Amino acid sequence: MLREPLSMLAQSELIDALVGRCVMHGGEAAGETLLVIDHDDVDDLVHLANRLRRLALFEDRIRAMVMAPP
Repeated sequence: MLREPLSMLAQSELIDALVGRCVMHGGEAAGETLLVIDHDDVDDLVHLANRLRRLALFEDRIRAMVMAPP
């Protein structure tokens, strides 16, 4: 069964969780980190990478929309 792609919020939380596992107790980034991630996380990361590749074609227009004054 195929899962629906993660929402933007869920994608950001996935990245934040991965980064959080690469930080030492004092808050400093670790020099090296070994991560164990499950199949679902790998699948989500593949979908995220593919989505970003497709969005990259429109990056300038997206940036202009997001950064435009209200």
